[in-house]
Amino acid sequence: MHRLIRLLVQVSRALAYVLVFSLGVPILLDLVLGLQGAPLLGLVTSSFLFQAAAAAVGVSLGLHPALILLVMTSFALGMVLAIFQVCDTSSEQSERVNRWIRGIGEKAKKIRILDKYGVYSLIFISWLPGLGLYACPVIAWIFGWKRKPAVLFILLGWFLASLAVLVTSLGLVKIVF
Repeated sequence: MHRLIRLLVQVSRALAYVLVFSLGVPILLDLVLGLQGAPLLGLVTSSFLFQAAAAAVGVSLGLHPALILLVMTSFALGMVLAIFQVCDTSSEQSERVNRWIRGIGEKAKKIRILDKYGVYSLIFISWLPGLGLYACPVIAWIFGWKRKPAVLFILLGWFLASLAVLVTSLGLVKIVF
């Protein structure tokens, strides 16, 4: 019974991260700015599907660039924290997962450069279309990198990727092939 209660608390915590940061902040901004729901919720939905490329959707919805970056960064924070929580829950609930993670962590510690500088790679991994934002917390968790720097570097990479899409969508930068 205690294990079930612990599981429910952990799942609730993951959902709370999503509800507060990924949905709550955009809804609060919507209420404060009087945007009537559709543009910011469209941006959140697009962020879920298209990740950093959703900045282009925000531009097409007529949202202010600073608002686009704020909503997308808040969305990313909620997702990253929720994914870390799901990983923690998996490890606590399954001895098999826990052993696997410990084994990988021990092997990763032997690779000095990965142990020392690996967390910085999250800045670049978060740019990968389709899996960057969702894979980064799992990668950081598997390698046992410190949580706060990992979250910071994931968000930095996400912000930079979103900013690159945003300035391109606004026509401030042109990509020539």
